[in-house]
Amino acid sequence: MIFVGTDNLAERWASTPLEQYKATLNEAGIVVFPVSGQHSEVKADEISYEDDYKGNALAAIFDGGKFEIRWHRDFSEVRVKSIFAGLLIHPQTAVFKRHSLTYQAKII
Repeated sequence: MIFVGTDNLAERWASTPLEQYKATLNEAGIVVFPVSGQHSEVKADEISYEDDYKGNALAAIFDGGKFEIRWHRDFSEVRVKSIFAGLLIHPQTAVFKRHSLTYQAKII
């Protein structure tokens, strides 16, 4: 699994507001980056968010205590849950357990 920008997430989030980060993710992994970046500009092998649903990844923002994933026509709610559950088992991203997951503006 690919992890970019996930080093010491729990420690970073203890000193920097969660709202200062965005992410792109899919079954291959996750890329976490500062809010000043654009989802379509931050890429990793096998993880590419593109406008107009052309990429293979989801766009996410951290908003307070929630991990908000933007709707993508190629990702069902079941698939999003599976991707998120896959991230939770890894030490680099276990900190996500503290946050609710929203997709299509509803908690899942």
